[in-house]
Amino acid sequence: MGILFKTFLAVSLLLTVSVTCAGQSFPVRTGGPTQPPACFDGTPHKITMVTVANGVQLQVLDWGGADKPDTMVLITGYGDNAHVYDGFAYQFTDYFHVIGITRRGFLPSSQPESGYDVETRAHDDIEVLKQLGISKAIFAGHSIAGSELSKLGMKYKSYIEKLIYLDAFDLAKRFELPAIPPPPRMPADYRSVQTLQAAEARFDNTLRPDPSICPGLHFDAKGTILGSTTPAYVDAQVFAGIAEKQNPVVDWAEIDAPRLGIFDQPSVQGRLPYYWYLNSSEQQVFDTNWPAIVEWYADTTAKFQQSHAGKVAPVVYLLPDAPHYFYISEEAFVVKVTREFLLGTVGH
Repeated sequence: MGILFKTFLAVSLLLTVSVTCAGQSFPVRTGGPTQPPACFDGTPHKITMVTVANGVQLQVLDWGGADKPDTMVLITGYGDNAHVYDGFAYQFTDYFHVIGITRRGFLPSSQPESGYDVETRAHDDIEVLKQLGISKAIFAGHSIAGSELSKLGMKYKSYIEKLIYLDAFDLAKRFELPAIPPPPRMPADYRSVQTLQAAEARFDNTLRPDPSICPGLHFDAKGTILGSTTPAYVDAQVFAGIAEKQNPVVDWAEIDAPRLGIFDQPSVQGRLPYYWYLNSSEQQVFDTNWPAIVEWYADTTAKFQQSHAGKVAPVVYLLPDAPHYFYISEEAFVVKVTREFLLGTVGH
């Protein structure tokens, strides 16, 4: 398989494609030299490998706040590892014990051949709590973690204090339209971590921390990207696992925990960042399909906002034409409203 990069998961995995360079496919590699200097992780956090099943260990990052009474657990989007929160996490360690989980399938967590359905992923998260002696927690998740959060809220009610959805949609039912992929990355984009980040900034309007990118890649001695560390079966099973056949549509009335949703609300006019890099015929396909995708976003967030008798009404913020990683690019706003939800009167 080619290196699987999230081609603007602002379409919430809906337009994800495998990327090749000039038609050249990158194989998944199992070994390689030391990672380049950009991959150095100098964040002052504790790293633990927690066993959640036979032969399956998950990387857990602890950013601090262990002396605080409440725990906040950060769950990643597809393809990321917990280092993606290396900056965001410290916005909450003054009031919470903040930890992050790298889900199975993504290094350095184990890559078993099965267990990528939503049910198992949620069970993994609860096993982390049990192994760490945590009885209840706030869970915040990005992107594909939405299905995980909802499963936690429905099945593991006693463990859940609150739920925070960061552009994390119910992905059981998605629009059925041809994907609108960005232009292929060029060979020069794989010269280094920095050139890859530059391509992500152009096409995806995002800039992830270096240590969050590096575990998913193999490099040569010069730091050139050689391939992905994620096996193809992980990709296939994760995406099959979030579809309605395996993962029923969320019944929001079944979730008792207060929930905060912060979502990108794309517009027909806003398009996606890479639109201007498409040729005219590709833009035509995009313009034909994009309105229905925009409508899907509106319908899905409307369902999330529904209030139910006896339940705390959800708190929702819609960010017009925001990048998918808005908790990085719009960190100040996201932190503000999240702290209001957790510490203030909002959502109580």
